[in-house]
Amino acid sequence: MHIDLDQAEVGREFRARFCVVGGGIAGLLLATRLAERGGEVLLLEAGGLELEERSQSLYDADMGGAHHAGTTEGRFRTFGGSSTRWGGQLLPYTADVFQPPTGAPSLGWPIAEGDVAPFYEELQRMLGVDLLPFDAGLLDALKRPAVEFSDDVRLRFSKWIPFAKRNLARTLGKTALAHPRITVVSHANVAELLGDGAGRVLAARVVDYARREFRCQAEEFVVATGTIESSRLLLLSEAAVLNAHEQIGRYFHDHLTWPAAEFISPERERMLERLGPFFVDGTLHTCKLEASSALRAQKGLLAVMAHVTIEEPEDSGPAAVRNLMESVQRGQVSEAIGKNLLPMLRGAGDVARLMIDSRFRQRRAVSKLARVRLHIDLEQAEDARNCIRLSEEKDALGMRKAIVDWRVGEQERDTALRFAAVVRAELERLGLAPREWSDEPVFADTFHAMGGLRMGGDPRTSVVDRDLRVHGVANLHVASCAVSPSGGSSNPTFTLMALALRLAERLTGK
Repeated sequence: MHIDLDQAEVGREFRARFCVVGGGIAGLLLATRLAERGGEVLLLEAGGLELEERSQSLYDADMGGAHHAGTTEGRFRTFGGSSTRWGGQLLPYTADVFQPPTGAPSLGWPIAEGDVAPFYEELQRMLGVDLLPFDAGLLDALKRPAVEFSDDVRLRFSKWIPFAKRNLARTLGKTALAHPRITVVSHANVAELLGDGAGRVLAARVVDYARREFRCQAEEFVVATGTIESSRLLLLSEAAVLNAHEQIGRYFHDHLTWPAAEFISPERERMLERLGPFFVDGTLHTCKLEASSALRAQKGLLAVMAHVTIEEPEDSGPAAVRNLMESVQRGQVSEAIGKNLLPMLRGAGDVARLMIDSRFRQRRAVSKLARVRLHIDLEQAEDARNCIRLSEEKDALGMRKAIVDWRVGEQERDTALRFAAVVRAELERLGLAPREWSDEPVFADTFHAMGGLRMGGDPRTSVVDRDLRVHGVANLHVASCAVSPSGGSSNPTFTLMALALRLAERLTGK
């Protein structure tokens, strides 16, 4: 069932066993799984069923340090959340993300790889990708020639969800809207969680865009509003959430990316043939060169990897095809056809080669004008100064805005330079090295906001426990990348989805 709060009677109260705040990736997974297991669920979405400017503008935040682009460019306040624009890359965290090797500066997790691994296969089936290995065993399974890296480098492969399944509003969202035990309430902005003063949340205070107030009551509450918004909501809910050790909002982090080098012919063609993207039964696989546990321990490295990016000119045929597919993901097909038809016709040769290569050669085609670059991506070091805090300035709904206080340190620079030297030597040995290298890292964030409500066993240094329950609040949980103590070198969304399914098991006892 769907209720648009804009059309609801003022003062209406909502009740259910579970209240999930946020209709993005984690929220939709949780709501549908909880309902499948017999629970009555309120799913509160702050935006509408489609993206709206009045909703999106509420993500405006102040910068307290360096500019964090993902704060405004990587968040989407709408049903389906970031999945409406998500690249759909899947790569699980490895064991050394949860328990880093001795000597590496990364922070460990209070859970192990085995706590989330059982959910990875289920998610792959749900998202429509193949079940082939993520590691170098993929090449063996496909009877492809091995690429012989030293023990310093670990070869792994991401999988990419088909465009038609990336937007969860059009898959799980349809299930949620039709499910008899799920009530989706749109335009429901949670302004505050209200407590009983004894360690329980009683209700969520909700406002619509006319600032009319509503109450949502439940036995269990889950905050699934994304990293920055989850921290903001808990900071706004001071009366309900124990923050005695002032940990809420601290240790914010992201992945950093540095375009370290560019491939020039003939190495460009050799590299694309050996390590370029390829398809298996419709699933795109791309190569990652990760620092091994041994290398991280030896050189004191954060989790770090290298990968190849292919950047087609925006007015090219391949770029037009990509833009068209992204518009399909957003549900804006007719508008996209008109905008991209002419570039596709102009680049008909490249478009035809793209289709032939993907269908018959099982390769992603790359035009001659594309830039092929090597990026170094890495996690950030633990830094309490990196945090989400509240501004005195208020948004259009009367809620205090967020301040994102973020910076990059010397440890990140050192890791990037050290690993770049290792990768350069490895690629030179294989005859695949880029020729044009940058001497000094210039970092950007990757829209992988994490931290602020990190997971741990000690309330003095963390906000949620290993089961994602907020310390000191019996019925409040967080399903967000905000709980990540460290970032590893993989896209965090796949592991967040696994954590959401794990949380559903614990909340239902099944």
